[in-house]
Amino acid sequence: MLNEKKLQDAYIISGLRTALGRGKKDGAFSQTHPVELGSILLKELIRNVNVNPEYIEDVIVGCATPCGEQGFNIGRQIARKAFGDKTPGTQVNRLCGSSAEAFDIACAKVMSGNYKLILAGGVESMSRVPMGSDMMPFAGDLKNIWKILTLGPKVVNLTMLEGLEVISMGISGELIAKKWKLSRKELDEFSYNSHKKAAHATSSGYFEKEILPVKTPNGVVKRDEGIRANVSIEKMLALKPAFKFDGVITAGNSSQITDGAAGILVANEDALKEYGLKPRAKFIASHVIGSDPELQLTGPIDVVPKVLRKAGFTINDIDLFEVNEAFASVVLATQKELNIPNEKLNVNGGAIALGHPLGVSGARLLVTLLNELERRNLKRGLSVLCIGGGQSIATIIERV
Repeated sequence: MLNEKKLQDAYIISGLRTALGRGKKDGAFSQTHPVELGSILLKELIRNVNVNPEYIEDVIVGCATPCGEQGFNIGRQIARKAFGDKTPGTQVNRLCGSSAEAFDIACAKVMSGNYKLILAGGVESMSRVPMGSDMMPFAGDLKNIWKILTLGPKVVNLTMLEGLEVISMGISGELIAKKWKLSRKELDEFSYNSHKKAAHATSSGYFEKEILPVKTPNGVVKRDEGIRANVSIEKMLALKPAFKFDGVITAGNSSQITDGAAGILVANEDALKEYGLKPRAKFIASHVIGSDPELQLTGPIDVVPKVLRKAGFTINDIDLFEVNEAFASVVLATQKELNIPNEKLNVNGGAIALGHPLGVSGARLLVTLLNELERRNLKRGLSVLCIGGGQSIATIIERV
């Protein structure tokens, strides 16, 4: 007869991320294989807390474009590279919510008592594996890469089952701006402030604890590459609409295409006792929903109240919010509907300034959230991401 397992709490022992590099051919991580990037990060993550790699029972890696250099179960490849052949690993894909999903799975596994210590995180090299490459019928031929970048959903839909075709997320951003009556000026002002907050956080050293400097062929990368400290409202307003001739969504008020990695070490009560680990935060609740596939990115508006109810909290019980800045319109619509105070929202900037490496952002948000809760000596935080195709995932953590 199997030993009965009791449900346990899940804890964050440590969290770490790389700086985020521009997802271009000359970007900071453009010469670094994503498996190399992920393995460097996870090795340092457990070294920082003196955990023996033999104690790691699984490695769960989010990746939104699991093909090419990110194919063949990149989670296992990263685990092998970091810790050797005996360490298992797997890859999960919930598009923009992939590493938030990896974290949730890790928490569920250790809470069950069947596992004690799991590494969760994400990796994405958008410079080496372009967004949507896994859906392109001719992506294997590099001569066709221009089609991937210019035709977008029109090409993706060639692979989709009839009735499940998608529209451009940029168009969804436009529809959200229209529905919530968000002006171009509002979007650009929000984006300007994202850069300013991120620049201030960088110059003040707020990110230093969470960023692992990485040596690459392009030099040591230790600062987020997309932040524009000298950005001006005038420059942002001069940008042309990116998705619609008379639209309000531009490159300036959209998230940046980016490379990076992030990881979180998750443990249960048994691991704390057996390995002498000191937790930094406790997993409280998570929730995931499906949403309108046309508006597509409005899921945070519905998932946040649900995860709050699950935890027995209200908006006022949350000290800091990280709402992924896929587009400025997404965050502003969410803020309007949920009445999130400015002083609690994306206090160090977000993906508009830092970048949005798709499979990484869920874990990156949690790592940034935890560090800022600690810096401010606050207790509770909530992270939420909209997801392409119409989903959203939210997570609540609490310092211990």
